[in-house]
Amino acid sequence: MNKRSLIGGFIIGFVVAVFLIPLFFKLSAENMLFKRIKSPYSFEKTVKLLANRISHQPGWHIVTIINQEEEIKKYGGPDVGKVAIVKFCNAKLAGKMLSDDDTKFMAVKMPLSIAVYEDSKGQVFISLMNGYLLTRMLSGTKEGKIMELVVRDIESILSFVHFRYTIF
Repeated sequence: MNKRSLIGGFIIGFVVAVFLIPLFFKLSAENMLFKRIKSPYSFEKTVKLLANRISHQPGWHIVTIINQEEEIKKYGGPDVGKVAIVKFCNAKLAGKMLSDDDTKFMAVKMPLSIAVYEDSKGQVFISLMNGYLLTRMLSGTKEGKIMELVVRDIESILSFVHFRYTIF
């Protein structure tokens, strides 16, 4: 190889590393970090169905359902329309996660949350963090093994909308 092709290869590699990889991450970050599923049901029915399915999933219980629309209005914010945040927990899995000082940092994501909202067109969506991505990032660790169980249960809870986690 001559010096010119080495310099050209370095410049192309540099441009890809500095510009294209961050651009790709920026364009795909929303799909990687969050999952959004269209619900075939009304807002109210989706919230009730979700809460019912969580309550009937072995080991899981509802902690609270926050009416985010009311909370925002109550403290002076604008009307954002119908938005509910369903907080839920599995005490046994949470206990395993928080029983070790090395994994207590995961408390920041507890209890788990799933949001249900209605957009300006009247479409209802369910949104949640991408647990699959977190499981892959924590692969081989105690918290990764626990997250695999959580991911499996969430997929079961959301099977009424045919949800499966994917990387994108």
